[in-house]
Amino acid sequence: MPDLKVPPEEAICLLNERIAAIATVKKTPAGLDYYDFIGWCTETYAVIDQIYRAGDYRPEEIRMIGLYNCSCDAHTKASILAEEYCSKLQDYIRQIEESVKTP
Repeated sequence: MPDLKVPPEEAICLLNERIAAIATVKKTPAGLDYYDFIGWCTETYAVIDQIYRAGDYRPEEIRMIGLYNCSCDAHTKASILAEEYCSKLQDYIRQIEESVKTP
């Protein structure tokens, strides 16, 4: 069971908000605006820190997805990373939902 700082319902809401917020990242012909995407990541990290207690692996896990240091093809790579981040956030939602179901 995840060790949450907030009630499960609030955690799920916060995670869903971050997933929805990916749609607000500026788009380019090649994908997502890399620097706008970095801003989304920064806000997402803050939300994860708000949800999970110190010592939980999830804050570190989400940061380990990482960003590319090279700006070559950064817009396309940001689109790929966005999918990976959203998938991980959905995993966290499922984990929380499962923990609520299990007495």
